[in-house]
Amino acid sequence: MTELQIICEKVDALIESLGGYWSKEWLLQPVLEELGEFSKELQIDAGLHPGRSTSKEKLEEEFGDLLFAVIALGRGLEIDIEKAILLSIKKYQTRSK
Repeated sequence: MTELQIICEKVDALIESLGGYWSKEWLLQPVLEELGEFSKELQIDAGLHPGRSTSKEKLEEEFGDLLFAVIALGRGLEIDIEKAILLSIKKYQTRSK
């Protein structure tokens, strides 16, 4: 079992302990919310919000939240996460040739 498969199973277990996956039409909402939170921290890190500061730890936390939401979206839609990312990598490798 790959590390990614283990992570996906941990996401599944946590979501199941919280009552299961939401309906498909609501699965994207947490991704959008977490993307907004990560974007805000990234803007702070880039100096776009004078007087505010962030840290690598805060960026990692928000990035982790975003990854969790994306994995939950994929799992809720019954997408093979590992297959999807490997196909994407292959696509980008082909484009760069």
